[in-house]
Amino acid sequence: MPELLMPSLASEGRRLIRRAELQRKIPFSMVHIWRLEKKSEFPRRVSIGPNAVAWFADEIDEWIEGRIRAGGRAPRRREAADAA
Repeated sequence: MPELLMPSLASEGRRLIRRAELQRKIPFSMVHIWRLEKKSEFPRRVSIGPNAVAWFADEIDEWIEGRIRAGGRAPRRREAADAA
């Protein structure tokens, strides 16, 4: 699948990934990802068309690195609220 770059962000090198690539990186169901997004515990998706969404690859990578640093555990609600 070709890389998706938003025109205004192309010079910054921000790459968008679609659902299939996201699920290769994060083996969660889309419902679980949606729930995490709603709780602001996962990077928000970006609408790229009427029926298409994507995520910024760098935000996903940062989220994964954060989970690894935290020992794979989700932040406690109080920690998540303090970070916001």
